[in-house]
Amino acid sequence: MNIVIFGCGQAGRMVLNWLPAGNNPVAYADNDPRKWGTYICQVPVIPPSDLLSFQPDLVWIAVVNREASLSIERQLRGLGYHGLIQSLTPLRECLDLRLACLRLLAEQIRDRDLPGAAAELGVYQGVFAAEINRLFPDRPLYLFDTFEGFSQEDIEKEKKITPSTRASVGDFRDTGVEEVLARLPYPEQAIICKGHFPDTLPQDLPPLAFVSLDPDLYEPVWHGLNAFWPRLVPGGVILIHDCFSAQFEGVGKAVRRFCREQNLTVLPLADLHGSGVLVRQG
Repeated sequence: MNIVIFGCGQAGRMVLNWLPAGNNPVAYADNDPRKWGTYICQVPVIPPSDLLSFQPDLVWIAVVNREASLSIERQLRGLGYHGLIQSLTPLRECLDLRLACLRLLAEQIRDRDLPGAAAELGVYQGVFAAEINRLFPDRPLYLFDTFEGFSQEDIEKEKKITPSTRASVGDFRDTGVEEVLARLPYPEQAIICKGHFPDTLPQDLPPLAFVSLDPDLYEPVWHGLNAFWPRLVPGGVILIHDCFSAQFEGVGKAVRRFCREQNLTVLPLADLHGSGVLVRQG
């Protein structure tokens, strides 16, 4: 089966990894002319007007926004393509590979009866934190966030490390402590650490069995790895969001530096945002 993937951003790159053996990705199509003529894993990026010449049996629409996906579908039909179309949007709305990984990791931690608290750096509105809280109802859950969006300090450093970043001061500010606590099934287990990390790191932070690292930027990821890794119990896990992401490149740079210095290997996940896992060996 010849397949064209429409959209060569982060989602499109992950769709390429999802394709089963025997499927042939012949091209990426994208509406951004700056990407035409480039390659992703040896697959050419083409203008949509050239799509029919590749005779695709299936077009994957690899964008996560529903309206954008519908617009691309109309564009494809307008170009005269009448074959199969698979949109990523409905799959994303009913499947969450990162959440599935969290549940499986939590099962392993419980089955091995590992001691330790849980933590998350980069809480935002608390959706992922609520699931951590549900899976570890008897463990303290340390929640680190500014709850005011990206800080000026971290953005200035991000722009030096990753000049192409689109992150801005105040991104993800639409949250608050009360909103997060209201979402948690066991809020009595939550320890809120509000402010700029690592300034908010408690001196008496206990050993940790599970950490979610999701602050999106180089500086807090770097500090998070250095703060949490030594506190992980043997068998403990750090689940890192965006470490293979094309959108938040600073995350990957911080993770790669840490792994080089510690002689570690981060295990990639096949979720849309390029998450990875570090496991502390005993």
